Amino acid sequence: MDNGVRDAFALLQAGCADALDRAAAADAVKAWADAQQLHALQTLAQEQPAFLDDTGRLIDPATAEAAVALTWSTGSARERMDLASTLAEGLPEVLAALESGHIDLGKAREISLGTCELEPPVRTLLAPQAIGYARGHTRGQLRAWLARRVARIDPEAANRRHRRQAKKRCVRLLPESDGMATISAYLTAEEAQAVWASLRAAAATTEGSLNAVNADTFVGLLTGTRVGTPVSVTVLLTGTGDEIAGYGPISSGHAAKLCAGQPVVRLTAPKPSVGYRPAPALARWVRSQHRRCRFPGCRRPATQCDLDHVIPWPTGATHAGNLAPLCRYHHRLKTHGDWRVLPLPDGHLQWTSPRGRRYTTHLDDP
Repeated sequence: MDNGVRDAFALLQAGCADALDRAAAADAVKAWADAQQLHALQTLAQEQPAFLDDTGRLIDPATAEAAVALTWSTGSARERMDLASTLAEGLPEVLAALESGHIDLGKAREISLGTCELEPPVRTLLAPQAIGYARGHTRGQLRAWLARRVARIDPEAANRRHRRQAKKRCVRLLPESDGMATISAYLTAEEAQAVWASLRAAAATTEGSLNAVNADTFVGLLTGTRVGTPVSVTVLLTGTGDEIAGYGPISSGHAAKLCAGQPVVRLTAPKPSVGYRPAPALARWVRSQHRRCRFPGCRRPATQCDLDHVIPWPTGATHAGNLAPLCRYHHRLKTHGDWRVLPLPDGHLQWTSPRGRRYTTHLDDP
């Protein structure tokens, strides 16, 4: 442990009276702890390396193991595992600076991302300068400083980074509280500007506040409905609470409003299917009961998941009690990795990881 971090530990244990000194000491200790976690994650990746399944697809067991044990999402775990690998293998001086408390995890991530397009020797030369700059500046300043330096060192780096980022274009739905949600789109600058211009042009003749008009127009353009017309959704009325399929829990009042005047379809458990693939009625029933991927911590809506035989077919039959939704990543992990699952009463599933740790997912998990 670095002397500075050791002093920070001592200061916190002694209960230093100065609040700013305590805050700075806590930051140094936190940075040291983050570095220990990255070391541990890198070791985990080496102990459980990625492999190709029998279809030629890459399976990454370490990410799932970390996500479940640390109660992270798969995306968060993958991002942290990638950072651990990058710093340990390509930027050890940045990892050392984090471990000594000279920079925090956010700044270490900025240096990793900001220099990723440089050749390894050049990246290694720039890293100590970036660490020195980071110690006296904010993350935003560090990001801008890195962009200028990289552009000066390698003018084509910005173009390569843009091409790489353009491959990550996506649209995401993020459930929020109070029956609300955020839809975000990650686009190229020109695409985003064109979409925004089209939205504003369509909203130009509508009266009301700017934000509300934009929202109404956005919904209308994508759903083909007029402003004020109710949109069509599937509401699940369950014994553990009401929810919108694919979104999650909503209040009973919100559910009643959505269901007012709408036909209610009451699903009943259908008969087992013959063969491997469940019949449409059975698939609909299973997805309505489970609602999300049944791997620990995963919240991918069941409508976006495969239906997995908990006890593999043909030993396990194709019926409601032996089917559960799994997103494609976790389905492949169960099929080709060393994860094991045991069905329990009331629809619960007990998972055992390759390291022998057990986790239980419940039918009513939100």
